[in-house]
Amino acid sequence: MNKLNTALKTVPAITKQELLLHIAEHFPAEPVKITIDAGPSYEGLLLTIGKVKNEEVFLVLQITDERKQVTNRFVHLSLHKIASIELIEPADLINILSLGKKTKGEQYEVSGKLAVQRGFQSFSETIFNTHAVAVGVPTMELPADGLQLNRVLKLTQKIQNVIIELLKEEDARNSWKDRYNKIVFINNDTLTVKGVNDSVEIHFAFDNINAPEISADALTSLLMGIL
Repeated sequence: MNKLNTALKTVPAITKQELLLHIAEHFPAEPVKITIDAGPSYEGLLLTIGKVKNEEVFLVLQITDERKQVTNRFVHLSLHKIASIELIEPADLINILSLGKKTKGEQYEVSGKLAVQRGFQSFSETIFNTHAVAVGVPTMELPADGLQLNRVLKLTQKIQNVIIELLKEEDARNSWKDRYNKIVFINNDTLTVKGVNDSVEIHFAFDNINAPEISADALTSLLMGIL
């Protein structure tokens, strides 16, 4: 459950209409339970959702019985009457709630600590050879699990690409040179970036193989904030 909670923190806020449209288009077999503001609840499959002439949004739900079998009963509801939407044992909750923008997570192979250490060394050398900025070799308390180590290795490559792109800007290069010469990766549930003395600290779920991978845009923004 903790891994799910971590993944849910990355999901953006969406409206009822966005959620229902996404379910109708991409997950028509996912049952939903809809409660209206007057109190009654309806459980079934979302058949259609759309607007009528006055811009009001309506949907049609095919009711399922206690055995989860579809019936020949249907309910036609106005969106503004809906108080809540319950997803019933969804197969891919994160993908549904993110409107398809996130997946359950990458598939990882097994890596060793030596491969990660070599990746850290390559990280430092590649950035220096590209922009002549000594960012340092990343330091981190490495996990023991091979799949987690492979995630760390992949994330190191992604962070390297973000920094190389960021340092194309002269102001960013000069600021980094003036302030920092070390970099630290720290395990944390949420992505944060801190400038601590001469070190850049990147906090992220490095060891959680079920969490979405790092967002390049979010990391770029946070790095710019400490330069």
